[in-house]
Amino acid sequence: TEHTYVDWTYRYVMFHGKRHPKEMRPAEINRFLTHLACDRNVAASTQNQAFSAIVFFYKDVLGAPLHDVDALRATRPVHLRHAPTVAETRALLQAVRDEAGYPTMLIVRMLYGCGLRLTEPLNLRIKDVDLERAVLCIRGAKGGNDRVVALPACLKAELARQREVAGALW
Repeated sequence: TEHTYVDWTYRYVMFHGKRHPKEMRPAEINRFLTHLACDRNVAASTQNQAFSAIVFFYKDVLGAPLHDVDALRATRPVHLRHAPTVAETRALLQAVRDEAGYPTMLIVRMLYGCGLRLTEPLNLRIKDVDLERAVLCIRGAKGGNDRVVALPACLKAELARQREVAGALW
């Protein structure tokens, strides 16, 4: 952090033609941070790091806390979730094939049909599958918590067959 803050302070001073920071106030800071956002297209976290370094420098090194810093701030990108269409889902499921005796197709159908995370079907045990109640117990899920999920009726027969044929895999 120390090296990073020194580097940002150096960049700030160099951006303003080597003027001493005591001579500069919020207007110069605003210009530098706006330059980072608009001209350099830095990520929001990078601009925040530069801002924190400059605030630290003024407050703790120069003993002159800043007020009224109102620069154009970089924004964090908004990630829109994409739900696959019915056609995309069908195409995906049709492309999956079982490999080397491993029930890949069943795993993919469980991921989709039960809303499981990627590794959860791989960690299932026989006792985690309750075909009578049509539920799966997911142990040690995200955050280390257990949870119960509904099992689609279309997977019950396949899971029962898998349990009989390759119980050791569960």
